[in-house]
Amino acid sequence: MVSFTLFEGDYPVVKQTASQEQSKSHEAPLRGFETLVYLACATKQNGACDGFSCTSDDGQSLLDTLILSQWEERAWMGRLSYDVTSCETKIVGGMKLTAQLNEEWNSNFLKEFEKKAFQSSGGIIKPSYIKNNQEEILFCVSSGERERSVLVPFVATPQEGTLIIVNANPIEYGHIFLVPYCHHKRTQSIGGALQLITQIADEVDNLSFRMFYDYLATNTDRTYFQASYFANPLPVELLPIIPIYGSLIDGIQILEVADYPLNALVFASNNLRKLADVVGEICSTLQHRNTVFNLLISDCGTKMFLFPQVHLPVTGHHLHAWECGGYFIYRKSLDFDNASEKEISKCLASVSIDAEGFQSLKQLCCGITAKLS
Repeated sequence: MVSFTLFEGDYPVVKQTASQEQSKSHEAPLRGFETLVYLACATKQNGACDGFSCTSDDGQSLLDTLILSQWEERAWMGRLSYDVTSCETKIVGGMKLTAQLNEEWNSNFLKEFEKKAFQSSGGIIKPSYIKNNQEEILFCVSSGERERSVLVPFVATPQEGTLIIVNANPIEYGHIFLVPYCHHKRTQSIGGALQLITQIADEVDNLSFRMFYDYLATNTDRTYFQASYFANPLPVELLPIIPIYGSLIDGIQILEVADYPLNALVFASNNLRKLADVVGEICSTLQHRNTVFNLLISDCGTKMFLFPQVHLPVTGHHLHAWECGGYFIYRKSLDFDNASEKEISKCLASVSIDAEGFQSLKQLCCGITAKLS
């Protein structure tokens, strides 16, 4: 279990009594709800933190430690449905696809979480969820004004930020929901949320940490992300990529994943702010077109994979972002034993948009990138 000694260590922790003046501009509490608040450092114009993320002597960042310790505490408290670390996994085929056997995994967990946590319209978190499920909420992340990130113990939630919530049905170690919210808006767009989400990935500063976003054209007003820790890169991250626009030297590079049954693009940049702006605008455009897609955010926020999917309203069959990345979960031993590269590739290809649609998407992405660069 990860040790958690933030209040006695070298991390910057703002005491509640000393932070009242500093947090006046941030606070607009979810009534009756107090939690740990992680205030991310202010960002420069180039998208990096002024003071970068805080790290301990062993190199682990404050935010990384906070996520893992709070998640493991909930596991110890029995808030998880099973021990995901005991699940059997195996590598499948030459693409090194990953199969996990998890007989207790609930495939409907996203629908159940949305129904439990969100109001029926507007994408707003239910006050009753906050009141009755406080043990599921690990902490809150919000943008700060200091040069270094700080942890404010148990204060009212800021005006806007991202709630970090444990996922009781994890697909991997440290599985969490990240739910952006803003008291001044009834809905939170992915474009507006990506800035802080990308900064969270940067401040976690752990290459095992990957974030996901699923847009299924049915949860149009509910913007939330997921994240988990993977010991190895996802299969799609290991495949060759073909540059189609720009370069890292110029700012943002767009690449196409080669030799993969699901058409996918990769956006890469060391300027996190610009990367979040561009990908956020592209995702907003796809949402307006009612296009099903997924995002995979890796490499501490510097790389984003975009997986467009065909819309299948009759069957309702769509893949999660980790499945798009080549990580599949099986609930039956027989299916797990019979998992093959051919079968998984067929599943990936079944939701891939055609060549004409993919070419149109590439043109759209290049156009938006050029406009915003």
